Amino acid sequence: TPSRQFLKTAALTTGSLLLARSGLRGATPSPANGRLQIALIGVGGRGTAALTALQNEQLVAFCDVDFARGRGTAAQKTKNGNVLARFLEAKWFSDFRVMFEEMADQIDAVVVSVPDHMHFPIAMAAVRLGKHLYVEKPLCRCITEVRALHAAAKKAGIVTQMGNQGRAAEGIRLAREWVQAGLLGRVHTVHAWNTSAGASYSLNLETATDVAVETPPLTLNYDLWLGVAPERPYRKIYSHGSWRGFVDYGTGRLGDWACHQLDAAYYALDLDAPTTVEAASTEPKKDTFPAINTLSYAFPARGARPPVTVKWFDGGLLPPQPVEGFKFNPGGGSIFYGDKGIMSVGSHSSSARLLPETRMQEMMGLLPPKTIPRVVGGPHVEWANAIRNGGICGSNFDYAAPLAEI
Repeated sequence: TPSRQFLKTAALTTGSLLLARSGLRGATPSPANGRLQIALIGVGGRGTAALTALQNEQLVAFCDVDFARGRGTAAQKTKNGNVLARFLEAKWFSDFRVMFEEMADQIDAVVVSVPDHMHFPIAMAAVRLGKHLYVEKPLCRCITEVRALHAAAKKAGIVTQMGNQGRAAEGIRLAREWVQAGLLGRVHTVHAWNTSAGASYSLNLETATDVAVETPPLTLNYDLWLGVAPERPYRKIYSHGSWRGFVDYGTGRLGDWACHQLDAAYYALDLDAPTTVEAASTEPKKDTFPAINTLSYAFPARGARPPVTVKWFDGGLLPPQPVEGFKFNPGGGSIFYGDKGIMSVGSHSSSARLLPETRMQEMMGLLPPKTIPRVVGGPHVEWANAIRNGGICGSNFDYAAPLAEI
């Protein structure tokens, strides 16, 4: 239909059309003091994190294709009471294009918290309007989109952040400080994992077409939810909780979790692109990602530092036991192996510990100083402060794009 065709070309046409009408060039100027004018695209679900974290800014627009999930669920889940009630004058939209058409000159920055397949078209429209940009992980659904968005954002000169929240955490900083101080010696191997399973990956389905066609709820604009994805009849399994497992909408367990669990290795070891990737998986079912994956990445030497092998395990598989008595967190994490020691890093880089525990206790009081600046308030606040005061976010697109490619 014409509306579907328009959606498919939105990333190419909407931004340039709005840019021409508004006359904007480059990044939108932001107040040196005072609150930023921010639009949230995707308010329910993961969007509630942005709503909570940015409640001290001026939220001027909310956009969600599902009115009930966007407004109702956000109101129920948001910490510190009903934050939405503080922004009654903010305008609500179901179509991000309409929001930009009506309010481009009232928006400094945009947060994108929607399913993966719509990250690229929405983010590109925001970039072409010169809006500072926060995009939840993974940055985009495929490498081509990641590279195009990264290049466009760099040219626009905007402040960017990808929402792998561990990059703003304590554990990832400890991991880098300890590696740089030589506590592990020369790191040669990293194992990372995520074993959580559930409906969000649709692992129990032969194919979505086994599920009967349903009628979309009245609160959901299903056509807008599909966006640039192939047109198909509505099934709740797509849009409510299980979209991550479908190749047209999500990026599977690897795309969903590796931005968290490989982040510490990528940062602490200054990794770039791997030279080879070896993968093995269970047979993928139609339209969905495999239930179980293992990958082995080979990263080249970096100066005097040796090559590094990074191995990924998911779907119930775990790495070899690093030391006797170590308990794997089902949510995931990573383990660094050096020629002088071993270190574990928690899920989302939440913590770092030397292994075995006896060595951790021996090193207490002897650990290297904390030289890397810490982030207070999390990744959303870091991004807002960088817009207002200058500076570079930890997971800016120069950092996040190569990580997302991995």
